[in-house]
Amino acid sequence: MTGMENIHNYIQSKWREGKLPGIDCLLFADGNVVMANAYGIEDPNTHTKEFRWSAICDTTIGSLEKYEPDIWTDIDIFHGAVSYGEGKIVFGDGCMGNEGFVASTDKNGDLNWGMFFTFSNPVYSAVIKDHTLICTTELGTEISIQLDDLTQVSIDITNMHKFRRN
Repeated sequence: MTGMENIHNYIQSKWREGKLPGIDCLLFADGNVVMANAYGIEDPNTHTKEFRWSAICDTTIGSLEKYEPDIWTDIDIFHGAVSYGEGKIVFGDGCMGNEGFVASTDKNGDLNWGMFFTFSNPVYSAVIKDHTLICTTELGTEISIQLDDLTQVSIDITNMHKFRRN
């Protein structure tokens, strides 16, 4: 891949094939990637649990493919979307049962950015409140993404396993 236009076209072709990188990351249409660390912690005294997703470094899709050519995974966009700007936010699952994703598309359906989660289970719904995208997974986990800074992500597992889709 050479040139920004070629990288953009490459990313869009993968998106149209229904693919995103199958790792905890934020992919932009220009090929830039923010890698993330996703992990859970439990307080041994109170037995309270937390889950975190934090940005750890910037890279590119070309660099990731250099070391793992098969980085792409299949995704399925679920029915329903949230209007956002001149486009929309879509969401769904990865090819394994424990994966989910959320993505921003333009008015033509081209990818602006996509965020993949290896831990979340499918993202079943999303709403925007005060510049925050709140995604609810099939298990009731809420993933909140600050739309003004997509690397600011918080995870609330309070309702995990209580959510039941209709």
